[in-house]
Amino acid sequence: MDDQRFHEHILSMELNGYTVLPKVFTEDECNKAQIELENLDAAGTSLECVFNKATVFERIYQVPHLLRYLRYFLGDDACLSGAYGSIRRAGEGDAGLHSDGAITGHNKIDSMPKGDDGIRITSHILGLNVIICISEFACDNGSTHIVPGSFRFPGLEIPESALQAKTVIEAPRGSAIVFNFNTWHGPSANNSNSTRYALLTPWRRSWVRSENDLATIVKREVLERAGAEGPKIFGLSSRIPYLEGWQWDRERGAPKPEWAHLER
Repeated sequence: MDDQRFHEHILSMELNGYTVLPKVFTEDECNKAQIELENLDAAGTSLECVFNKATVFERIYQVPHLLRYLRYFLGDDACLSGAYGSIRRAGEGDAGLHSDGAITGHNKIDSMPKGDDGIRITSHILGLNVIICISEFACDNGSTHIVPGSFRFPGLEIPESALQAKTVIEAPRGSAIVFNFNTWHGPSANNSNSTRYALLTPWRRSWVRSENDLATIVKREVLERAGAEGPKIFGLSSRIPYLEGWQWDRERGAPKPEWAHLER
């Protein structure tokens, strides 16, 4: 992606709270991902942490222009927060709108101090959701509803008047819908005759709590294949030390070699 197109996508995020990045997965990768999602579903296997379950899903953090975009807003040490498969079959309905508070704590009563006065954190982008379109996202097949600009709404409830601005994002197969997790969104109804497939991959700033402790969950061989970027992407380099500081290797997110026997 050239610099002009890159900055057009930056502007879209700043103005609307979302953009659609092209050519994140190839047609072949989409085909493989669709087969793997169906295989997992048929086996009754959870569609969480899918990078551990098929090598095609490791592609979610290997696309240079996607990583560049995420890091522009979240920093060079941005972390993957989760990785979920999504299968929305024909006839499944609208799930309504929401913003994502699992990471920042807003929308969770115990995490909202009275001093916040019901105001959520909107001044900075703390996390981005990435929906990789394994199927084409169309207006009738369970694509994502979004309210453009709603990431600026300070309250915990979306204003009734804003619902009139709700729109369905249409995106080609292999592209990625990227949006500020403060932007109000939700899946629309699948009124088509086909199944809609996607990968849901939230990202966060390294110092914001993740949805899953991926540093613990990621398989060793998956982490090794991620190479030098792995400790950042899976949050090892931002782990809170569980030993005294002088025993801890911050880059690796693990005990120093002489204290390796204490690794958990």
